[in-house]
Amino acid sequence: MSGIFGDISVEEFLRDYWQKKPLLIRQAFPGFESPISQDELAGLACETDTSRIVIEKGGKYPWEVRHGAFDDDDFTNLPETHWTLLVNDTDQYLPELKAIMEPFRFIPDWRIDDLMISFAVEGGSVGPHVDEYDVFLIQAQGQRRWQINTDPVKPDNFLPDLELRIMRDFKVGEEWIVEPGDMLYLPPNIPHYGVALNECMTYSVGFRAPSQADMLERLVEDLLEQPRLKQRFSDAGRSLQTNPGELAETDIDRLVDFVADALPQDTHALQMWLGKYLSEPKAGNNPLEPEDISKSKLEKFIKAKKSFAKTANCRFLYLLAGSDLCLFANGSQHTLPPASLGFVQMLCKNDVFKHTDYKIHITDKECFETLHELLCTGLIYIVE
Repeated sequence: MSGIFGDISVEEFLRDYWQKKPLLIRQAFPGFESPISQDELAGLACETDTSRIVIEKGGKYPWEVRHGAFDDDDFTNLPETHWTLLVNDTDQYLPELKAIMEPFRFIPDWRIDDLMISFAVEGGSVGPHVDEYDVFLIQAQGQRRWQINTDPVKPDNFLPDLELRIMRDFKVGEEWIVEPGDMLYLPPNIPHYGVALNECMTYSVGFRAPSQADMLERLVEDLLEQPRLKQRFSDAGRSLQTNPGELAETDIDRLVDFVADALPQDTHALQMWLGKYLSEPKAGNNPLEPEDISKSKLEKFIKAKKSFAKTANCRFLYLLAGSDLCLFANGSQHTLPPASLGFVQMLCKNDVFKHTDYKIHITDKECFETLHELLCTGLIYIVE
């Protein structure tokens, strides 16, 4: 399907490796050349607060972490060795980097988190650690030594009083030196330790894995905005009880029902909430400024065979729920008839929509209205 696993098919990878065991693929990306240079990455780190510099030796203290956005002086005063620059969400800032993510879309879009790019000088590292999510580590420049161990990590096996969760004791199970184009897949909670052998750049494709606590917290936050939850507990028709300190069974039953009634009462409502929640962009990643474009103007753009494109930070998902086709775009919901499925699939799959892509759909009123809404809310734009 994608060819990035060599002789292993995507189906075999999902069956035998995904969330189960590590996999090193030599030359998963033959002849790989980084679309961004180390200077351009440093420039991006000066523009975004999703960047960090980790200094193992030569900082104010071991494993010092400095947070962006940075300026030029921050880079001129670094030690010669043992530091790493990391920039998260690079695919949100540089659309050309989205091509790096494309081969991994055999995993649904809602599971993909971001593309992090790190640049390290000799000895640069973030220490032996574990991640709670799946990650593909693509070597883009230079050489890096990766060491892993598949033994479970004890909760107390971390250095105290550090911003980073660095393992105190790390035993090497397997070790590789990777070259540009090599790729290492790591499931969640696999201890790993990567050290730059020279100036090197690594691309990390990370995956989203919300916890139950994360999801329940957001669900409750959204539920609290509903007027129906302003109602208070009532107990008309109460019977006399002999001891005022007793939690009577009838009161407990009423209270359990009272709390349970606050939660979504049907599967459809929860599905709609999940669609909105899973399509939300990361905090701070906002669409373009809304633009008041009339429908007649949009019709002129369509007649002129203009192309449209998603903004870099958009997440489009869809769900067929009964007789409804729901498009979720950055936390908003658009309901269309099932006959519009081809149009919605095009919006979700592609980043750019050429006239040849949308012309067979846009004659439908619902498709036209949806395109207009997305354009006016800044989730898509006209390619000039």
